[in-house]
Amino acid sequence: MKQLRVADLLANSPIDSEAHLDATRVERYAGMLEALPPVAVFDTPEGGLLLVDGYHRLAAARRCGLETVEAEVRSGSRHDALQYVARVVAAERGISPEEVASYIVERYAHDRRTAGA
Repeated sequence: MKQLRVADLLANSPIDSEAHLDATRVERYAGMLEALPPVAVFDTPEGGLLLVDGYHRLAAARRCGLETVEAEVRSGSRHDALQYVARVVAAERGISPEEVASYIVERYAHDRRTAGA
């Protein structure tokens, strides 16, 4: 595992992670960070480091004043990262990866529209 800077992971985030966080979960995670698994990151040639799993853990680390987090780093494209996210979320929620990917694409488009408004 690698230690990555929280600021670096937030700088490359394709979404506004703060808008999608559950504050109660962030608080709970802040009290147990060392017991949680590392965040998952893709190192992409086109966009650098992309956080794909662990937004609540990253927010908890920030809340605790940590500058780095432990991360599992995978190599791949942005498309590979999206597929990974879809598989993880689908497994957590008992839905298909295609449903997750569709939601992510819709949410990303919505965030971009509202950011420009």
